Amino acid sequence: SDLTRQQLHYLKVLVKMKNPTLTELAKELNLTKPTVTVLVDKLAEKGYIRRVKSDEDRRVMHLYIDKKGAKVNALRETAFEKMAEKIRSGLSSAETAKLDELIRKVLNHS
Repeated sequence: SDLTRQQLHYLKVLVKMKNPTLTELAKELNLTKPTVTVLVDKLAEKGYIRRVKSDEDRRVMHLYIDKKGAKVNALRETAFEKMAEKIRSGLSSAETAKLDELIRKVLNHS
């Protein structure tokens, strides 16, 4: 894809958050709103996300994943799953359990 690793991460966060506002995304990523605006602009330009005005407050924009963004995110997840399967194939069940625990710990802090 034409996305950087950082943009892929942002896309993953957007999927997880389910249509956040710009403010919510900035808070989740621990970034300023102007910084997040730049990244959202780039993802929107490339057709991965779209902005939709809120029904309750027309000043608020929610960020939605477009089909292209959903497809890239699904491919990313599939690639990670295949890589994990390959790694696990050479491990014992105890080692696999420990690896799963460590991966969950890393993912919860990223």
